[in-house]
Amino acid sequence: MSEPDGYADRVGREFPGGEYTLAPWRAWLTADALLDDPYDEVPHPVLAWMAGVSGWGLTWDEFFAWFDATADDGPMFGEHRTTLYRPLRMGATYRVSGRVVSVERKVGRKAGTMDIVGYELDLHVAGDHVARCFNSIIFPRRSA
Repeated sequence: MSEPDGYADRVGREFPGGEYTLAPWRAWLTADALLDDPYDEVPHPVLAWMAGVSGWGLTWDEFFAWFDATADDGPMFGEHRTTLYRPLRMGATYRVSGRVVSVERKVGRKAGTMDIVGYELDLHVAGDHVARCFNSIIFPRRSA
């Protein structure tokens, strides 16, 4: 279980970053879809991840290309963990930053070879670190 040779240099690579404004209508729709209280003043925590991937400054296709993959290769969402340091706020504009934190090659008896890429997304507002989302993407490697 080591880093695959061509991708070790991606660990630490920063995303371009950007901003995301948490619109009240989106918070309402998200809460309603998740069977949460859409009238709650505090947005649902899943919006931290949504804000992160909306403001990270990349498309999924661009991110996949960093690892010589495309959507046609069948990448899969792996782990997810959100840590909230402060509650999300309706209408707040978050500065989004992030980076690749790990690349690990694994081989399964049935699944074959895959690369598991871990990345983090951070949300900041007015200088405060509000949230960190850790995620992983699994890239099947059919010819590896």
